[in-house]
Amino acid sequence: MGQPVEKRAFSNTRRGGSYPRAVKIWLLVGLVMVVGQIVIGGITRLTESGLSITEWKPLSGAMPPLNDADWTVEFEKYQESPQYAKIFADISLSDFKFIYFWEWFHRQWARIMGLVFVVGFMIFWRKKYLDPPLMRRLGVVVLLAALAASFGWIMVASGLIDRPWVNAYKLTLHLALGITLFAYLLWITIKVFQPSLPGFPQGRVEKLVWPLNILLICQLLLGGVMSGAKAALPYPTWPDMNGKFVPAVLQDGSAWNVENLVNYEASLFQPALFQFLHRMTAYALTIIVLYFVYRCYRTVQSRQLTRANTLLIILLITQVGLGIATVVSSIGQVPVGLGVAHQFTAIAVVSTVVYINYLFHPGRSLRPVEKMVEN
Repeated sequence: MGQPVEKRAFSNTRRGGSYPRAVKIWLLVGLVMVVGQIVIGGITRLTESGLSITEWKPLSGAMPPLNDADWTVEFEKYQESPQYAKIFADISLSDFKFIYFWEWFHRQWARIMGLVFVVGFMIFWRKKYLDPPLMRRLGVVVLLAALAASFGWIMVASGLIDRPWVNAYKLTLHLALGITLFAYLLWITIKVFQPSLPGFPQGRVEKLVWPLNILLICQLLLGGVMSGAKAALPYPTWPDMNGKFVPAVLQDGSAWNVENLVNYEASLFQPALFQFLHRMTAYALTIIVLYFVYRCYRTVQSRQLTRANTLLIILLITQVGLGIATVVSSIGQVPVGLGVAHQFTAIAVVSTVVYINYLFHPGRSLRPVEKMVEN
């Protein structure tokens, strides 16, 4: 066996000051609101509320029905949708109000989030708290938010024509944009809070960050499709899938066709495939995380990295447990509480991995010290 690699601490601190406290709080509020939007979206999906509002009205849609006549109009619009005709034909007005609330709340939260951003941006821009580098990055945030909102309606519209549910692939794209928005805004926020970080020897450890990132992205996408297609329902068992490690439908060569992937509700192939891939990727991600943490422990001396890795291990164990609990509890329907907890923990894992990436590649400060505004 070779000798253990000596742990050494290196200093690569860059000069920099601090943004005003108000800007930092504003960014933190934005992060919380994005997380809230993703979680509310999860509740909306799991309660099958996403198709309850059949029109897209960015401005006038902010007002919910205020009287019985308004509720009747909205209910009649919903009764013309495929979801009502094929799934919820016996739904009462009271039940309709419940699902309507979650979709309305999801859209309303997005409106409030946009308002908070715009008002804060205008105030801080007038006060010259936002320099060009930060403004450019915030411009990307606006673009990502607009894309997420646009694909949100495209996703909803996919369930208002023929199918009585949103398209799983479009839902995954909407979710991916939301998580990308969160990750990018988190990166900006970390850079504002910690513009200067001590460096450390990276070596081969740094090369393990990219496999970790790629596996995590694949797992998030697979989880989105699995959630959208409700792939947990046909195979609510673990560690096997209804008694087999590889479901029989995946061993049938004739089932491997585009039709089964597009019209995934017509056979067990797509749910079996994506749940199997989701499980295998979870196992692979667990292995790479454990190995990455081990290599960091052997070669890197950094308190921040050690704490981040410890948190990553805790969150990963929690996420695996929640994933298993969600699958085995999906008898007839996916449990809302477990499903939302599983999604929220996924966001926490993403946050930790983003921070670990930042520790390896902090980049330059957004502002040189002489341009900093002290508060």
